[in-house]
Amino acid sequence: MKKMKKIRKKLLMIIIFLLIVLMSIDANAQDNTSEISENEIEENVLEKNTLKIEMEYKYNEENNTVTAIMHSNQILKHTKKTWKLSEDGLTYTSKEMISNGSYYTEIEDINENKKQVLIEIDLIDETPPKIEMEYKYNQEDNTVTAIMHSNEILKNTKKSWKLSEDGLTYTSRKMTTNGSYYTQIEDKYENKINVLINIQLIDDKKPEIKLEYLYDANKNTEIVVMHSNERLKDTKKSWTLSEDGLTYTSKEMATKGSYYTEVEDMWGNKTQVKIEITKIDEEPPKISLTYEYNKEDDSIVVTMNSNEELGDTKPTWSLSQDKKSYTKAFKENQEYSTPVEDRYGNQVWIKIKIYTKSFTYEYGKGLNITVKYLYDSSEKVTAYIISNKKMKNTKPTWKLSEDGYIYKKTFTSNNSYTTNIIDIEGNEVNVSIIVNFFKDTLKGIDVSEFQKIIDWQSVKRTGIDFAIIRAGYRGWGSGKLVTDMFFDNNIKEATRAGIDIGIYFFTQAVTEEEAREEARYTIKLLSKYNVPVKYPIAIDTERTPPGNGRGDKISKQQRTKIVQAFCAEIEKSGYKSMIYGNKNWLLNDLEIQSLSKYDIWLADYITTTNYKYPYTIWQYTSSGNVSGIGGRVDMNIGYKRY
Repeated sequence: MKKMKKIRKKLLMIIIFLLIVLMSIDANAQDNTSEISENEIEENVLEKNTLKIEMEYKYNEENNTVTAIMHSNQILKHTKKTWKLSEDGLTYTSKEMISNGSYYTEIEDINENKKQVLIEIDLIDETPPKIEMEYKYNQEDNTVTAIMHSNEILKNTKKSWKLSEDGLTYTSRKMTTNGSYYTQIEDKYENKINVLINIQLIDDKKPEIKLEYLYDANKNTEIVVMHSNERLKDTKKSWTLSEDGLTYTSKEMATKGSYYTEVEDMWGNKTQVKIEITKIDEEPPKISLTYEYNKEDDSIVVTMNSNEELGDTKPTWSLSQDKKSYTKAFKENQEYSTPVEDRYGNQVWIKIKIYTKSFTYEYGKGLNITVKYLYDSSEKVTAYIISNKKMKNTKPTWKLSEDGYIYKKTFTSNNSYTTNIIDIEGNEVNVSIIVNFFKDTLKGIDVSEFQKIIDWQSVKRTGIDFAIIRAGYRGWGSGKLVTDMFFDNNIKEATRAGIDIGIYFFTQAVTEEEAREEARYTIKLLSKYNVPVKYPIAIDTERTPPGNGRGDKISKQQRTKIVQAFCAEIEKSGYKSMIYGNKNWLLNDLEIQSLSKYDIWLADYITTTNYKYPYTIWQYTSSGNVSGIGGRVDMNIGYKRY
């Protein structure tokens, strides 16, 4: 219904408007001779009833807003609550716009003519500021100041930065560390931008160090020089820093070794430097020994030859002019160790060993020959054939002295032979050469019931290679055969511990048959045990402590036969035999030359024995101490591997 009313109202207004127009045309027609067409009348009416809008936009720089103004050709109705209509109804004014954008809005004039009007806001400053970065490096304190240059005024929102009075420049505090990060700034209209702060100018590189080593041969010291590519802090008390701060110099170093030290540049950048002192001579001198026989005073001249200069620290020795050798003459057998120092005090201990034997033979016609054997620390034996007459050089394997009086030859193993000597007068003699010094040393003990219970595992751990175990004995008064109380335990446990064993029997036999009986008794004892007996079965022949035992009263010849009978019976059963005795007993109470086919177990409690016949085991003390054995025990050196 309402809609029909509006239509009728519009039609009425159109009719009225047309009547007015017609009246005007008629009047004009009367005044003018020209005619107006019907179309021109229609266009004129439409123009006056069409709503037209002109837009105006006013930008406010103070607050970055835009006010939109609509200028109308018709009186407008006030239908837009957010806009302000002028009193004449011809102008609409918007509120302050704060954002750019486009949109349509509808307006209506008083004749209810409506129109869609395009609002286009594009004057608002929504563009973030443009920033140019500047970095200023301060060499005095190794810092960087960052500066932001803006194309427009900025808001002072960064507390750690300083904004210039004109608002166009931000300045940072002093930066002490390289790095990159983003920070946000905004202009006076709150347009924001993230700005990359890239600090790269700060010196945070470790100083580069080149090392130089200066060796002083006179002092045997080394000085280290550190060369830096930049100035260093003077933080090392034991080093000297140059005035320009580029060079550190150490004190004199006298010890080899490697260690790390830290250096620091002016900005606190630190470098670990490895110092390697390698040139200091801490090596002891290398000494070689020579032994020479001096016929003039029958001495052995020992020379210590060095690979470098020696210190003059041995007053009893003569130092050569070039300081590379010491010399001393010895007239007595001896064995000792002595220190030798080079010029820097590096010390080495040298073993001096002189052991000589001499045998003199008179051959008649005024020809006398002495054979001298020198066993030295090189573990070699030098044999000298010394004649009272000049000899012909007829022995190619021997070296004849320039004066023709001494033949010399070095042996590295035992040897025995006869060699022919001819003097310049044509006298010809055979000289016996017997070299029996060389020994393959093994560490051994011999035990009986006197040692009681033995911890054989502990004995093995001490390095004992072999043990000679007493099987039994013949009573020195009764003549009764007795088994050692601890033989069973000793033979079982020693074998279980991995120690090679031998056997001995203490004899008091007075006949050859008793000797064979002792041997058979020992063999029968062994038959009870399935154990290897690598070392010989020895007959222990010696004087009883009282000196009145049944075996003490027999002759030298009878005792020798008894020993031969025992050894023969042992070897008949497949075992190796041996003879035990001290040096005097062997030399004086046995015919030792006739027993040369049997190995000798020598007892001689001395540092160096001078027993002149061969022996394969040397019992050198009765007062040894071995872990696993309570009290004293006999100690032996073995020179033969059985």
